[in-house]
Amino acid sequence: MKDFSLVYVIGTYPGLTTTFIDREIRAMRQHEARVRVLSIRRPQARPSAAQQDLQEITSYLLPPAWGRLILGQLRFALRRPSAYFGTLFELLSQPHPGIASRLRTFLHFLAGVYAAQIISEQACGHIHAHFADRASTVALVAGRLLDIPYSLTAHANDIYVKPLLLPLKFSRARFIATCTAYNKQHLAETYHLNGKLHCFHHGLDTQTYQPQADPALAALPLITSVGQLKEKKGFSFLLKACRILVDRGFLFHCQIIGEGPLRGELEKHIRDLGLEEIVSLRGALPHEEVTREYQRSALFVLPCITSADGDRDGIPNVILEAMATQVPVISTQHSGIPEVVASGVNGLLVPPSDAAALAEAIARLLEDPALRKRMGERGRQIVIEQFDAARNAHRLLMEMVKS
Repeated sequence: MKDFSLVYVIGTYPGLTTTFIDREIRAMRQHEARVRVLSIRRPQARPSAAQQDLQEITSYLLPPAWGRLILGQLRFALRRPSAYFGTLFELLSQPHPGIASRLRTFLHFLAGVYAAQIISEQACGHIHAHFADRASTVALVAGRLLDIPYSLTAHANDIYVKPLLLPLKFSRARFIATCTAYNKQHLAETYHLNGKLHCFHHGLDTQTYQPQADPALAALPLITSVGQLKEKKGFSFLLKACRILVDRGFLFHCQIIGEGPLRGELEKHIRDLGLEEIVSLRGALPHEEVTREYQRSALFVLPCITSADGDRDGIPNVILEAMATQVPVISTQHSGIPEVVASGVNGLLVPPSDAAALAEAIARLLEDPALRKRMGERGRQIVIEQFDAARNAHRLLMEMVKS
């Protein structure tokens, strides 16, 4: 792949929640593809030490270098007026929910032209957007202006919550990737994409995630959950389950790692349930610290649900990470999660939004160390067999080369 160059277009990169993209890019670079990243915005938080090499290959559209931005608009408007004005008309003529969203599309068109100017300054054979949102709009425009094929990976929020311009983005993409069979079925049925729709699971570098030390040595069993503090993670049901377990006499500590808009609501819920000494909200942690927390945990619990606005997870990457670290996992029969967690075999699944069933599953594993060990070992094995980053990234890379 030494002669194959590609550009990833991402909304904000790198960040604490983009480690799955980190692994994909690194795996492609190991296959000797020349990869650059074009991020629309800079991350608010400082990238972790492990992401420094990726930031070095990342350029940013915002804030723009105004001279290059204006030069790009003039260049393509004058040299490729049919592609420039035709793409602009095509985007703005699509259905939009309102004037504000149409204005955002116009701004993303300008960003796409700017991206084309930047991409044109070095060799590029393919453009790939992560998320079917603003990133794919920018990639579509850049690819059209440069006559370079573009593809995209659709995930979760970008598919289910107020999707915008998806028929156009999908029709113009050389192929569409998604990360779960659940998403693939939904997209195939909704947009009739069977011919160019592929499922590429996110992968892990399993050497990075090593089996845990025996958590039974800890004074109290540690239950860990990781995710943005959003409704779709189901943390409120985890708190209710913790209250049920405390009332039944179980001794444990529960930590939730992550940050998000529901922090205040969850803090109040913890107080109302009298769990201040039992549950801690740790906030966002660097990925290296999260990995260490997996290793000292007795259980990993993530009770995902579909939120009121339709948002949902696919296969949360933190479930794969915990399984790779040989931590037994409890989650819900929801979205793509059953594609990796076989309930009763390598973890336990309960119905979404069912705190009582969740508490019963946690109790079962807290009471049975041998079952925890067996499920943890089987969980790591399925991650090694089916979710290897290098293997899955190579499949995606081959699809790009074919296009």
